[in-house]
Amino acid sequence: MSPIVGFTRMRRHQFGKQSVLNTGVAATRRLGVRGVPDINPNWTDPDVDTGSIDPTLDPYRTHTDITESLSHDPLYFNDIPTIMGAGVIGGVAGAAVGGGAFTWTHAASSLSATTLDYFTDEFADDANNNDSGPPEDGMQLVGGIVERIEVGFDETLGPWTASVDWRFSKVAAHVTPTAGLLVASNAVIAFGADTQLFIDDASGGIGGTSIDDAMHSASIVIENTVDVKRFANGSNTRFQVDGYGLSARVITATLRFAKTSDIVAALNSETVDWLNADPVNRYVSLVTTSTAEAESGTPYSWVQNFSGTWRIRNDVELGGNTVVELVCNARYDSALGYPYRSVATNTTSAAP
Repeated sequence: MSPIVGFTRMRRHQFGKQSVLNTGVAATRRLGVRGVPDINPNWTDPDVDTGSIDPTLDPYRTHTDITESLSHDPLYFNDIPTIMGAGVIGGVAGAAVGGGAFTWTHAASSLSATTLDYFTDEFADDANNNDSGPPEDGMQLVGGIVERIEVGFDETLGPWTASVDWRFSKVAAHVTPTAGLLVASNAVIAFGADTQLFIDDASGGIGGTSIDDAMHSASIVIENTVDVKRFANGSNTRFQVDGYGLSARVITATLRFAKTSDIVAALNSETVDWLNADPVNRYVSLVTTSTAEAESGTPYSWVQNFSGTWRIRNDVELGGNTVVELVCNARYDSALGYPYRSVATNTTSAAP
């Protein structure tokens, strides 16, 4: 009797970057993530009267919705370019620092159409482990982009985590994944404990004024409104996704603070800016600098910049203390040239 297969710990996601939307590619890297695909072929019953209280007619299929929510817990520096390329802006290449380090700059575009990178995800478990015989339950998800990103760390100052919601253009079942790929055992984690906060009054000074002994935790959410395009081109392409349009985006940052003078003082504090009669734009930079080096003299790092106004104040509790939670809605700033920018320095030369 063969052993029972289908162990959850044998699940794996292997990604490859595509150049054409509906043309899958062999995976080049296995990511350390958790989550499963959600495949909905949209079987539909005819909405007609047939003289029966139960359905009597065959259902029919329409388009297939292919989505997937993946959690990166912890978030590794080398995974950031894949997330940002698929969910913020595509067409970015890593700039070599020299000696094995690369810098990836993803600045969201507000005033022109945004093209996102497409990815293939090979999803399988031990029911498809490159053996010669059945069972084979692997999937190839093609044309993946990211609809929603949430990154953050909590008050323990442990690893940054990421929750990433993907959408794909098509799927193939019973596919054997690319062999020989493993998750890197020495991948470097981005920690909240290595993160420093800067808040400035002007775009030219962003990253200049450190706010010390104040921030407990941080969360940044990027929500993309994606228009999925399909065209009636005959049965050879029926229901096929022909393109994506990024038609709107909402970027929200939620930061939790101790009641320091920078946050709650009667003059020149963040809560004063929140309640001001006129909007006060804030220029925020979160700088995560690892103790590990991507190359000699160049640490792994991740800089997130955004501008916006504080919209909401919440008073919450943390360990018996009152904590101020401020919510910032990011917006395009003409002096910065972006609403949000991610700059990651790591050791990956190509996404994924």
